Amino acid sequence: MVNNMKKKVLEQIKEIVWATDLSKESKVCVPYIKFFNKKLSKGKATLKNYSIFVLPKISEWVYERAFFSTDDYFAEIKDSLDKSLIKVKKYCDSLELDFDVTVEQGIESEEIFKYIKKNEADVLFVGKRGISEISDLLIGSTTSRLIRNSNIPVFVVNSKKQNVNIKKILCPIDFGELSLAELNYSLSFAEQFGADLYTAHISEFFNYRVPVLKRDKLIETINTKITKIAKDANYKIKDTIYDMGEPAQKIIEISKKGKFDLIIMAANQKVGAERLLLGSITEKVLMHSKIPVLIIPPYKYVR
Repeated sequence: MVNNMKKKVLEQIKEIVWATDLSKESKVCVPYIKFFNKKLSKGKATLKNYSIFVLPKISEWVYERAFFSTDDYFAEIKDSLDKSLIKVKKYCDSLELDFDVTVEQGIESEEIFKYIKKNEADVLFVGKRGISEISDLLIGSTTSRLIRNSNIPVFVVNSKKQNVNIKKILCPIDFGELSLAELNYSLSFAEQFGADLYTAHISEFFNYRVPVLKRDKLIETINTKITKIAKDANYKIKDTIYDMGEPAQKIIEISKKGKFDLIIMAANQKVGAERLLLGSITEKVLMHSKIPVLIIPPYKYVR
């Protein structure tokens, strides 16, 4: 069982996709893309880089008022696609990285998902404010849809200037199914980057009086579980941080105090009306984190 888990979980990152519109918000991903290439391209193993630029569809009312004929409409689209492709290729060439560049027209998230599936990519890079500059405010933004529905991990970079490194990784866990996915993937990621992995468990006991002995017993149980999971994956976790309070707030505090480089969490994918609410711990952390957050699809890495 352990051997099977290690084969499935410790999957090497071989292909990455950068979703960009060449805005300042999307270009914040570039230093991290370069870092990934430096760390993961060794010997014969070379990281494959893909870039996708999506032109939005023109609505019917705009089409009717802006073009005199269908031929004019399609000619304009082709010209825009050609110019965009040249522009993106020119920028990617300036990065001194080998990119496979694609330009599509359509709904951003849908085209990006098609592209990811076609190329069997391992990680998707987006800026925190991504394709839409108001993703922090608008639930229907491209970045939000990508995070909620992607079947591969999404590396979300904050627009704030920061030193690029991944030496310390924070993985918050609560031992639910999503938490196990976070831990399994974090073990794999930390191993590939030679980083120290720290786990954090936040107990929401701030409104209750919990006896010290019971709290200490809980911490001991948590440490035992984490150690066992890490041992099964043949990896030693650097330390487990225990705290009490509102989880998202505490995770942010821990990441700042510990000077972490990356937070790894699972997406909170829900259906129906719940999908419209920015209420999950993951989304709160993403909105307020000053460091990148790697969001993984739920359940995919649960063993």
